[in-house]
Amino acid sequence: MALAISMEAIDARARELGIDLDSVDVGSITLPPGEDFDILSDDEDLLQNEDIPELEMGFSNIIVVDNLPVVPPEKYEKLENVVRKIYSQIGVIKEGGLWMPTHPETKKTYGYCFIEYNTPQEAELAREKTNGYKLDKSHIFAVNMFDDFEKYMKVPDEWAPAEIKPYTPGKSSEVAN
Repeated sequence: MALAISMEAIDARARELGIDLDSVDVGSITLPPGEDFDILSDDEDLLQNEDIPELEMGFSNIIVVDNLPVVPPEKYEKLENVVRKIYSQIGVIKEGGLWMPTHPETKKTYGYCFIEYNTPQEAELAREKTNGYKLDKSHIFAVNMFDDFEKYMKVPDEWAPAEIKPYTPGKSSEVAN
């Protein structure tokens, strides 16, 4: 059975001991391995539940939009707003989930961006709906899932023709006339 103690009682005891709790770095306090001092976690009931959802690892909720206009710093915000307007109609873009890298010296964009959605389904829908989207006559979006880049990185530098296997007829079933 865990001991319940109020914050007021903790504050009073700290004052008795001459400890200013505001100056204590709680993040630096660690318990010895395996020791919990019989203090139940606030989420102890969650830890007992076997139906805890697994966190999805990976980047399946991120798309890469290529063939954007390359713009100088003064047009960055306008381009970002256009891209955000297009892609926020499809799903919820995470806060800070739109990133357009820029060249360190010229500060111009590179012509692509990363967009992070809340779910992989939104990202896949965004890819399906906007791959081939014509922003203007010079900029047609090429949209890929971020997870697909591992596959693209494994493509060999040298092209080799496919191996042609000789045809061998299989068993054919007789057709009734």
